[in-house]
Amino acid sequence: MSAASSRVPLLAALLALMGLWTAPPLRAQVPKAAMAEDAAPMGATVQGQGAARHVVFRIWAPNASKVAVSGDFNGWKEEPMQKEANRPGHWMLDSRSARPGDAYRFAIDGLQRRDPRARAVNAAENKSYVLDPRAYVWGPADGWKMPAKEDLVMYEMHLGTFASGIPGNGTPLEQATKRLPYLKALGINCIQLMPVNEFPGERSWGYNPGDLFAVESSYGGADAFRNFIRTCHTNGIAVLLDVVHNHYGPTDIAVWQFDQRLPETDGGIYFYSDEEHRFTEWGPRPDFGKPEVRAFIVDAVKTFLTEYRLDGFRWDSVHNIRYYLNGERSNPDGDRVLAEANEWMRKNRPDALRIAEDHAFDGGGVGFDAQWNSAFQATLSALVRGSDSQRNLDMFAAELERLDGMNWVNFAECHDSAGDLNQHHRLPAYIDPATPDSLRARALALLAGGIAMTVPGYPMLLQGFEMHDVDDFSDNTPVPWARAQSTHAGMVRANADLIHLRRNLKGYTPGLKGPELDMLLCDNDTKVIAYGRQQAGAPRDRATVVVANFSGAPLKQYGVRFPASGAWYCHYNSGSAAYAKDFDNVGPKPGVGFVLPPGQTTLPLDLSRYSMLIFSKTAPPNVTSLTKAAPAKEIPATASADESAAIRKIEDYVEEVLEPFPYLPVPLPAEWNP
Repeated sequence: MSAASSRVPLLAALLALMGLWTAPPLRAQVPKAAMAEDAAPMGATVQGQGAARHVVFRIWAPNASKVAVSGDFNGWKEEPMQKEANRPGHWMLDSRSARPGDAYRFAIDGLQRRDPRARAVNAAENKSYVLDPRAYVWGPADGWKMPAKEDLVMYEMHLGTFASGIPGNGTPLEQATKRLPYLKALGINCIQLMPVNEFPGERSWGYNPGDLFAVESSYGGADAFRNFIRTCHTNGIAVLLDVVHNHYGPTDIAVWQFDQRLPETDGGIYFYSDEEHRFTEWGPRPDFGKPEVRAFIVDAVKTFLTEYRLDGFRWDSVHNIRYYLNGERSNPDGDRVLAEANEWMRKNRPDALRIAEDHAFDGGGVGFDAQWNSAFQATLSALVRGSDSQRNLDMFAAELERLDGMNWVNFAECHDSAGDLNQHHRLPAYIDPATPDSLRARALALLAGGIAMTVPGYPMLLQGFEMHDVDDFSDNTPVPWARAQSTHAGMVRANADLIHLRRNLKGYTPGLKGPELDMLLCDNDTKVIAYGRQQAGAPRDRATVVVANFSGAPLKQYGVRFPASGAWYCHYNSGSAAYAKDFDNVGPKPGVGFVLPPGQTTLPLDLSRYSMLIFSKTAPPNVTSLTKAAPAKEIPATASADESAAIRKIEDYVEEVLEPFPYLPVPLPAEWNP
């Protein structure tokens, strides 16, 4: 046993005492719903138990005249399959000798093919493997309940890089499972995984799938994926999967020219053959007009929901499913497959999330719950990247006011906006290209993340955002764990505090979970906005108030309009020296309260540069002071930007020397020390 592994029991005990970790269960009943419910499932299906166990092989090969299967179970001799009388184009073999773990492949008129529905493959050797999902022991987490949708905070994860950079053995899925205490401590309760379907090689973002039913072997395969999901569920974390059905490949695609040899650009039965439909910019487009292809896609959805117990999906590039010819023409076939998949989920897994990257609600929609808010991200990014004088808060306020309900996934950056494949960079490198770790870059990135965390919808962080990762996101750049452990532990703390407030874990900020946003102030001249967040039907005076200073100068006694008079308590100040020693440390600390006398709703506040304050009327237990607010000229509820600016007062800033208040960073296991 290594020195690192010898510390694990002590760590587990400590985390358990802190309420941050629960060990995964060891034994339990085999779940009833281990497999999709199709009475004649495709691929290799293990049926029966004990001596009666057998494997049924089924494939769709309508152009074939002869089909056989060979494998470990028959000495790799081709055993003929028979046409199914009631299913044109389908072939079947019921094998009494095949067993779980056996490798196999199909021979279709002499073409050696992997099983398109295999749960495990070795693409290099063109082999598929028989798996029996019924054999997996799920444990008491069978009682897992998806968190309320308004409570979800998402974390976009790339398994290959999230699980890298820390000494230790194990597959990426095993390593990622060990790192879940960090996410739980951070406050994350929903992981959105970038695609895990089998892809060529061992490094990829995952958007080049070759085998749609198989879990990437270099990540650890099917059971490691189940272990990861089981442990997530045991610790209150939902798992969503990014899936790619707008295109496959572009190389090493299991279904490419599946049952016949064709010209190089013709993919055969699973793909469109006409010039207008057949290609996206990333690979060939599946033929959504064929019922067998739609069944292939919908069955993949069913399989990952039932056999792996996922909690939903994010569909990549829905635009290329619902449209073709670069978006010029709509594709009713694509609408149909999306509607079929989403309707099955609505009926059978109503708790599971159905998210589209884009075009979720065109023409009334096809059954999605939400859509990635790329327009919000682009506007927010432009806001913090630009010079202070050029920021257009009026335009941004309009963007915020269109948000309502839970229709949007909001983020300051994602893999697309920060990824090297798109020649893009992490947000700090855009804010300050020369010195992305500067005060300005750190404060503005934290402010951008705070906005995404406090507007209506599902907030999401790209892995590493919480520790101010400055390296371009890629499939071979590990998460910089040393930053979270040491140099940027304060940034991790700041984001953890935000997440805990967003989820109302302390009971101070219920409004942040609500569907409504009320713009209280938009001062484009001074670069300050304020908005109230509240739950549906709640009175305005129970709102959670967010104040954001996008100016590069601290502000003294700056008047902010609040929804009502009475006592208001500060719960968060992103400009605190607790998060970074060089932050301004100006403005109220958490626990400080102000009393607005009757008739006064404008509160004069000190604001750090590039900072956010969060208030509510709920008093925390550690109230440090409660003072009567200074008199201030009232700001009309309908004040324009110009009117607001006219009644603002910005005094010369005099730096205060304040001791940072003590804090503990989000704990990381000791064995992860670099």
